Amino acid sequence: MINKIFDMEKEISGKILNLADLPKEKTALIVVDMVNGFVHQGALSSQRVTEIISNLVAINERTNGFKKIFFLDQHDENSVEFKNYAVHCLKDSIESELIPGLREEATTFHSNTTMIPKNSTNGFHAPGFKLWLDENEDIIENYIIVGCEVDICVSHFATTLKTYFNQKNLCRRIIVPVDSVETFDFGIHDGDLMKVISLWEMQSNGIEVVDSII
Repeated sequence: MINKIFDMEKEISGKILNLADLPKEKTALIVVDMVNGFVHQGALSSQRVTEIISNLVAINERTNGFKKIFFLDQHDENSVEFKNYAVHCLKDSIESELIPGLREEATTFHSNTTMIPKNSTNGFHAPGFKLWLDENEDIIENYIIVGCEVDICVSHFATTLKTYFNQKNLCRRIIVPVDSVETFDFGIHDGDLMKVISLWEMQSNGIEVVDSII
């Protein structure tokens, strides 16, 4: 079993993507759930996620002028999701706010940046994203997805987006850089293991997993 995990890790490793190869007008950066409640404080915050902040800040700065989405996990007190996860990211709380390292840059470029609250692990189902997709799916051909949690929110969104385009016979690149996604350690949920498995599964479904974007 351990050898199989190592084999998975080898399969998803060794690819580098150059940002210059992606036309700005046809590329979007999707930042998933980099809110305080998953990073700095609260029941679901994780030290592991803090370790990718510098990479996310860098790619956010390097994609100035690109279309961008920032998904913000936000829930009412009676959210059905709390039956599966601890209470987190309540609306109008500090936990539901974008982390300071991204907030200023994210709000600077209003015409290209869309902030989308979501009440599900899967941002694809958020009403704001469906409106954005209606306006942009014929324009945007490359989707760079970063953030957390890689085995839940990132994986759910990336896979649904890929299968959506497959259904429509549209060739779209869904790209996930390994150095800009993370998950958490909790109980038997081992972050290293779940990260490898989820990235391998995404790659097996046609999502481009790359070590980094330079």
